[in-house]
Amino acid sequence: MFSFLLAAAAANQVPFSKDLDLRCMSAYLVVAGDAQDDASIPAEDKAGMQAIVMYFLGKLYARRPDADLRSEVTNLVTAPGYSALLTADIERCSAEAEERGKYLSSLGDAPETGKTDPAGPTAAKP
Repeated sequence: MFSFLLAAAAANQVPFSKDLDLRCMSAYLVVAGDAQDDASIPAEDKAGMQAIVMYFLGKLYARRPDADLRSEVTNLVTAPGYSALLTADIERCSAEAEERGKYLSSLGDAPETGKTDPAGPTAAKP
């Protein structure tokens, strides 16, 4: 009976964070870290990676200002098998960041009336 409970508990464990914003920030920290000393990557691309990290950091901090993000990121990126998530996370997170970037750019295009869509674009929910 006890071994059945342990097996059931193990089956319900999620090896990686369910917090998609944490996964996005972590993925871009990994990619930005790899790109940092790579002279073949343009400075503009590196700045874009840093901006995406800051975007997801802001989302996380707004929801969980007391979170130990350093520890959470470290636990995530050092977990066995993490690299298998990286490509999918980068693709998903890039789509969200691109959507937000377009919205930010559109703020300068708003008519002089000062009216913009206060809700902004449809955002991914945490």
